[in-house]
Amino acid sequence: MKRPISLALSALTLTASLAHAQEEVLPQAPSNEKLIELQTTQGMKRAMEKVLNLETEWGIFDKFKPNRCKYAIQIPDSVTRGTIALTFDDGPNPETTPVILDVLKAHGAKATFFILGSKIKGNESILRRMVAEGHQLANHSYSHPNFHELSSSRMNSEISQTDRLLRTVGTPRFFRYPYGNSTCSSNELVSSLGYVNVGWDIDTCDWAFADGQVSDKENATCQAPQHLRRDYAGYVANVVAQTQGGVLLMHDIHKNTAHSLDRLMTMLEQDGYRFVSLTDRNIFPKLNRR
Repeated sequence: MKRPISLALSALTLTASLAHAQEEVLPQAPSNEKLIELQTTQGMKRAMEKVLNLETEWGIFDKFKPNRCKYAIQIPDSVTRGTIALTFDDGPNPETTPVILDVLKAHGAKATFFILGSKIKGNESILRRMVAEGHQLANHSYSHPNFHELSSSRMNSEISQTDRLLRTVGTPRFFRYPYGNSTCSSNELVSSLGYVNVGWDIDTCDWAFADGQVSDKENATCQAPQHLRRDYAGYVANVVAQTQGGVLLMHDIHKNTAHSLDRLMTMLEQDGYRFVSLTDRNIFPKLNRR
């Protein structure tokens, strides 16, 4: 009888382990300094992908093209000229996010905040303020991992744990991958959990301007003109002028972003742009099909 009993105990242990894994404690998000380093690396990779994606008459780059699901950084809706959708990743941050909310309120603008689950505890009041002032809460994973490197169960945990925390305050509809990195299976998972993937039209490179100026390494991605490498607001306004609008990617964890936002929004308003929400079905019908 010892062997059957032993097997039964082993089975119970395995079952308990699997159940525990479903509620695994995910790691904290990396520090702001580490995020800037990672953003630089990922930005340079995306710049190289753009080069490799260029079509040539002979198709000589075809074998270098990435898997079609490798990045989820596109917006399905084309840019509506003269409109700007403000989005902020990686918060909330108790030092900078309230400053950003104050600026948005002063301009009468609504934004979408892609929240990290690991940043929610202790900052619930900031999320409640976002909802009360008409902003949209969105899911940005729990600990900001690279989804290219995750198992299916870990992907699920990253999204689902943040989802449960967000739903104590509001109703999230959108999901954005850290670094924009996705896989075909993760895209299917995101959809099955009721989310819509959201990328961006313009990476404002605020992570590169976090210290006030763009380094040579970071500028390989940002391509800021020399006279704007110390001027974040001027740089963004210059990029927006080229696209005539779109979804702006920013981060509410950087002091320079928070302190530059009022000037940036004022410059854009003076150039004739109006601020819209990702939930605006007239501007983003494809994002809001569900």
